[in-house]
Amino acid sequence: MEQTLFVEIVFPLNLEQAFTYQVPEELKEVVQTGQRVIASLGRRKQQGMIVGVKDEPPENFTGILKTFDNIVDPVPVFDQSLINLLKWMSQYYFTPLGKVIQSAIPSDARLKKEIVVSATPLLTKRDPLSEYLLEQSVSKLSTLKRKFGSQDTMIRMAQMQRQGLVELENDFAFKKERNKEFLVTLSADQSIEIPARATAQVKLMQALNDYPDGITTRRLREEFNISSAVINKLETKGLIQLVEQEPDIDPLKDYHRPPPREIKLNHEQAIAYGEIKRSLDQKEFVPYLLFGVAGSGKTEVYLESTAAALEQGRSVVVLVPEIALAPQIAYRFQSRFGNIVALWHSGLKGAERLWTWQQIQKDRYRIVVGARSAVLTPIRNLGLIIVDEEQENSYKQQDSDPRYHARDVALVRGREEHAVVLLGSATPALETYFNLSTERYKGLHLTKRWEKATPPLVEVVDMSKEREETGDYHNPFSQKLIEAIKTTLEDEKQVILFQNRRGYAPVITCRDCNWTMTCPNDDLSLTYHKIGNKMRCHFCEYQAAPPEACPECNSLDLKFGGIGTQLIEEALAEQFPDVPVCRMDMDTTRGKGAHAKLLGDFARGQYKILLGTQMIAKGLDFENVTLVGVINADSGLHFPDFRSREKTFQLVYQVSGRSGRGEHPGRVVVQSWMPDDLSIRCATRHDVKLFYNSELSDRGQLNYPPFSRMIAFSYQGRTRDQVMETAEQAVAGLRNKKELDILGPAPAMIEKTAHGFHWKVILKSSKELDPKGTILRQAARHILKKVPARGIRVNVDVDPYQTL
Repeated sequence: MEQTLFVEIVFPLNLEQAFTYQVPEELKEVVQTGQRVIASLGRRKQQGMIVGVKDEPPENFTGILKTFDNIVDPVPVFDQSLINLLKWMSQYYFTPLGKVIQSAIPSDARLKKEIVVSATPLLTKRDPLSEYLLEQSVSKLSTLKRKFGSQDTMIRMAQMQRQGLVELENDFAFKKERNKEFLVTLSADQSIEIPARATAQVKLMQALNDYPDGITTRRLREEFNISSAVINKLETKGLIQLVEQEPDIDPLKDYHRPPPREIKLNHEQAIAYGEIKRSLDQKEFVPYLLFGVAGSGKTEVYLESTAAALEQGRSVVVLVPEIALAPQIAYRFQSRFGNIVALWHSGLKGAERLWTWQQIQKDRYRIVVGARSAVLTPIRNLGLIIVDEEQENSYKQQDSDPRYHARDVALVRGREEHAVVLLGSATPALETYFNLSTERYKGLHLTKRWEKATPPLVEVVDMSKEREETGDYHNPFSQKLIEAIKTTLEDEKQVILFQNRRGYAPVITCRDCNWTMTCPNDDLSLTYHKIGNKMRCHFCEYQAAPPEACPECNSLDLKFGGIGTQLIEEALAEQFPDVPVCRMDMDTTRGKGAHAKLLGDFARGQYKILLGTQMIAKGLDFENVTLVGVINADSGLHFPDFRSREKTFQLVYQVSGRSGRGEHPGRVVVQSWMPDDLSIRCATRHDVKLFYNSELSDRGQLNYPPFSRMIAFSYQGRTRDQVMETAEQAVAGLRNKKELDILGPAPAMIEKTAHGFHWKVILKSSKELDPKGTILRQAARHILKKVPARGIRVNVDVDPYQTL
C-alpha cells in the first residue's frame, strides 16, 4: 500500500492555525516546504504556502482530508531554515504565520510569479517537452504550460528539477513600469502562420528576421512604431521570446567614493577578528558584542570577518539602522568585495526592490546590506550576520504586524543557521549590556580610536547661564559654538550641527490667552514650516495655513515656540551668509536617492556645514569634519518613557563621535539646559560604565527591562467609553496574579487620531518570579482570546520599545 502524504498550509489571512491537506497522488514526489499552492478554503480557492510535509494526518482525525488543487511553485520561495525562523516570529510576536510570511515577501510582488526554466547538461531528448527545452535552452514556465498543459507541466518540472535535469529560478513579476525593457528574438518554433491582414505582426517578424540577435522593446516602439500589444500577441503565440534586460541599478552611483584604503588591523581589532574567525571555522552560533568607542574601527572588523565568511563559501547579512547609512556602508563593502553586494531597504523603488530580491534568490549576491527587513531576505548558506548600531530603535517594527525587533530576529536566525551574529555599538542597548555582563553574549572590546584619530575635546554649555549672561534669548547658538564654527571654517574644515526637530518651530501660541494651534485629528501641536508657509502635523500629515490672529481672543500677538532645523538653517544664513549649508531631515530626503546624494555632496566638500536630525547622528565617517555642535542635547529627557535617559545618552554620545575621525583633532560643543543630568554628563565625558551601571540600578528597582519582560496591547475604536471598557474587561481576570504588573488601561500618549481613540495596557513580569516568561505569555493569550466588541481593534507588541 502506497504511503499517504499530508501538508500543512497557511494562508495570508488572520487565521492562527495551519490547515492540513492530503497531497494528490500525482504530486507526492514534488511537494516541498516553502512552495505556494492553490487550495480550497471554505467556498473559495485561496493561495497558501506549505510550511510542513508529514506522513501522518492530525492526531485523533478519522475522516478524509481534502486534497489541495495544485502547486504554484516548482521551487520553494523560502528554504526550511527561513520557514523555521518565520514560524518562530509567528509564535513569539503573536502574529498568524500566513501574515508573517506575507510580510517577508516584497509588497510590490504580485501573487503570481514567473518561473524561468533552463536545461542542464544531464537532460536528453526523451519526449516533446525535453526536446523543446533543449532547443530553447531557456524557457518561461508560463509558455511551457500553454504548450504542454498546465498541470502536467508543473508536475514534470518539479520532477525534473529534483533529478537535476533542469534548473528553475523564481522570477517575481514586476508591476508594469514604463522603463522596463526586454530583448525580443525569434523563437525556434515558427509553425504558426501569421495572417497577411495582421500587418503589424508581419512587420515585427520582418524586423526580427533583419536583426537575428534581437531588438529591444523600446527600439521596436520608437523606431518601428510597433506597440506592446502586438509584441505580447506574438509572444502568446510562441513565435517570439522576450528576455528581460536587467535594469542598470546602482543605488550607490550618487555617493562620493573615496579611494579604497588598505586595512591593517591594530592589536585590539586583530584579537576581535581572531575570535570571530574561530567561531566561523567551527560553524557554530555565537552572539558577540563588538563594544567599541566611536571611531574605533568597527567597520574594519566587519570587513575582515566578512572576508573570512566568504572564503568558506558562506554569505553575509549586514544590518544598518538608517537608510541614510546603507549606501555608505554598502559602498565600503562593495569597494572591498565587488559586485556581490546588494543594497536592501524600503527607499528603493518597487522595480529595484523586486529586481534585487530576484538576484538574492538567484545567488548572485553573497552580501546583503540593508535596513531592518534585510534580516528576512532569502540569502542562502548564511555564515555571518552583522547588526551595526544594534541599540537603535529603528530596528523595531512599530507600525504594522509582526512588530519584530530585527536584532532579536537576527539572533534567532543565526542560531537556526549556525551563523555568527556580531552586534556592534559604542553605546549598546541596556538589554545587550546586561546580556554581556551576564555572559549570554561574548564581548569584544575596542577601547581606542583607529589609526591616528584621537578623542575629540568635548565642551558643555549651560544654556540657562548663557542666556542670563548674554541677554540674547533668540539666537539658537551659544557664543562658544559661534566661535567654534568660525574657527573651523577658517581652517577649511567642515561642521556637523545636530538638532532633533524638523520644521521651523514646533508650536505656535497666543501670548494673551495661551491658545495653541493643534491638529484636529489628534490634538498634537502643529509645527510651523516656513518653507511652504504651512502648519503641519508630523503624526498624520494634516496641513493648514498659519493663523493671522488667535481664533479664541482675536489677539495678533502670536508667538512661535521651540527650534526646528529650518530655523537653524535661517540663523546660519544670517550669521554665516557665504557658507553653503546642507539640511538633512525628512523634508529634504523624501526623494529617491536623496540621502546618498546629500551625503555625497557633503563628502565632496560642496557644503561646509551639515545640519540634520538623528539620521546624521551615527555611522557617518567624514575625515574633514572637526566640529560637531549639539543645539539642544536634552530635548529627549522630557519624554515620559523609561528609556528616555538611555536614548539621550546614546544620541549625544553618538553624534559627538562624528568629530575628529581623521588625523585632525576634533571638537564637540554640547548645548544643554540640564547639563548636570547623568545622561548628559556621562555622554560628554564618554563614561559609558558609570551610566550603564547607574541606569541598571534604577531599572532594577523599578522592575523594568532587562529585569522584566513586557507585552503591550493597544485598543482602538470610535468612542472613548467603548475602548476604555474593552481594555478594562481584557485584564479583569488577571489582577490577582502576583507575578504580573498590569499598567493601565490608560490613554495612549496620542489618545485621539483620525482613526478614533487609543488606549493601552501593558503586562509586565519579573524575570525573578517568571524566569521564562511563561506566565506573561499565558496572560497575553488570555487577553487575545477575548473577542473585542465590534469596531474595536486590538494590536499586540511584544518587547515594546515605547510604552506610551
